[in-house]
Amino acid sequence: MKKNITIPIILIPLMILAIIMACRSEDNPTKFSPPTPPDLSHSNDAFLYNNDGKSLYERYGLSVIWRWDDDFIRPSQRATPVDESLVIDIGKMIEYLWIGSFTAQGEAGEKFIQEHIPVEVVLIGSYIFNDDGTRLLGYAEAGVRISLLRMNELNFLNQNWMLDPGGGVIPTMNHEFSHIVHQKNGIPTGFNSISENYLGSSWSNNVSLSDAIKLGMVRNYGTLNEYEDFCEIISHYLAIDEETFNLIFIDQDDCTAYTTANEIVNCNELNEGREKIALKLDLVKKFFSDNFDINLTSVRDTLLHRVEKVINLNDIPES
Repeated sequence: MKKNITIPIILIPLMILAIIMACRSEDNPTKFSPPTPPDLSHSNDAFLYNNDGKSLYERYGLSVIWRWDDDFIRPSQRATPVDESLVIDIGKMIEYLWIGSFTAQGEAGEKFIQEHIPVEVVLIGSYIFNDDGTRLLGYAEAGVRISLLRMNELNFLNQNWMLDPGGGVIPTMNHEFSHIVHQKNGIPTGFNSISENYLGSSWSNNVSLSDAIKLGMVRNYGTLNEYEDFCEIISHYLAIDEETFNLIFIDQDDCTAYTTANEIVNCNELNEGREKIALKLDLVKKFFSDNFDINLTSVRDTLLHRVEKVINLNDIPES
């Protein structure tokens, strides 16, 4: 049967904005010394570092860095510091929606987080703007630091800000976290041979969502290389409900319903790409299950349920 696909609102920014958005990951080891807790006289730092044993630092050894440092960006880049009044809410969000979606899976989830959580999360208020007109969504550095951008846009009523797979804060967290996972453990065996036509730096040359799907990727940025492909599949899968994800990225269209040669070719190419995405997703799920005893579907369901609670409350629940 011929599909008349209406792309959900949450995916529209993915198609419009992804062409100028990227992340940055540094796989090579960097010189890094774990930070010591700062002066706890500020309420933000008291919450983040010394909160009756419940802080991110006390529970996970995670330092959340919110004070501006010019070393966060390169001389050719521009960015805005995070609003200090938002830091506590951001810390609560990081634990409840990102970390908590994994630790809610039980002992295996707790172990997975403890083994892979970065030493630092750096908060930046805006995108990082590059001189060439592109902008960064976030980046991971050699398994020790994740930088989260757009934090000044915090809005618990805005589902797109939280879940848009092309730039929402939670998919960005999971994308950058997935870089740490592959930096420590590699990627699933055979993953990089399913699609052999990665585009490298050409990914930003007007590659549409349909183009990406035909290549076996869920977003144009995933066409850069197998590592971004791996991270994009994870971040998309965890941010999109099953029916919508399958409709766009997995389900096969009935190409006999089309009549023109171009339509039929386009349909067949999309179906072939969806087959590749399905193969990769199966490998990723098995990779997490076999190596970490993590059920990614359960993580997704937990995350989406928690986002719904946050929207209903316009706040992060206490538990």
